[in-house]
Amino acid sequence: MSSEPRVVVSIDAGVATVRLNDPSSLNALSVAMATDLDQAIERLSVDPDVRCLVVTGTGRGFCAGGDVQSFYDHRDDPDETVRAVLAGLHGAVARLLDAPFPTIAAINGTVAGAGMGVAMATDLAVAVDTAVFTMAYTGIGVSPDGSSTYFLPRLVGTRRAMEMILTNTRLTATEAAELGLVNTITSASAFSETVDELARKLAVGPTLAYVRARHLVRSSFPNDPFSQMDAEGAGIVAAAGTRDFYEGISAFIEKRRPEFEGR
Repeated sequence: MSSEPRVVVSIDAGVATVRLNDPSSLNALSVAMATDLDQAIERLSVDPDVRCLVVTGTGRGFCAGGDVQSFYDHRDDPDETVRAVLAGLHGAVARLLDAPFPTIAAINGTVAGAGMGVAMATDLAVAVDTAVFTMAYTGIGVSPDGSSTYFLPRLVGTRRAMEMILTNTRLTATEAAELGLVNTITSASAFSETVDELARKLAVGPTLAYVRARHLVRSSFPNDPFSQMDAEGAGIVAAAGTRDFYEGISAFIEKRRPEFEGR
């Protein structure tokens, strides 16, 4: 790899972009890249200027999963390398799940293996129409990681999840959207503009309400309707004490666009 950073971070108008930056490997996660990704999201999570996070890749790939070459290079004693990649990957996924702002996967190309876990851990996903999706794990004789086995059946159903894991089915962007893996498909020429428009919209929204809504949705599966209503009630009462709630109801009554601060 070149001397360029493995993970490139930029912030503009409240939108932080984390770009995996090893296009020669389709942004496969080496130990160093997985660690850098985790640390980048950690830093951004405590930056008060960030109100939306976009994860994407450089070149033709979003993320091709773990760096198989590094696994091969350490094939006689792979445990340490695998554990080190997992530490970074699982740290990054955990930080995405707990991010204090909405998150977007901007899927610019191939997404496989661990890349699927990263993409599914975000709140929303936009994919270029040439993107390809595959689980890939069993193709090299391992089971999935990155919380893939949590999110995949919830998004596509158990049967289809098992099919994708056992057969390493390659999905087109259209197929991925039909299954619920992505929200929006766009052409390559419109990709950046589409992602930017969505991210900027979220970055000026009620950030705390977005985060509470995420928690409610993701924690709803084991709940019955009554316990879910209790959780919703607690959430909306907490939101009623925020500056964004005051601004939202004021703007509604005054018939103007709200100017949320994310507080």
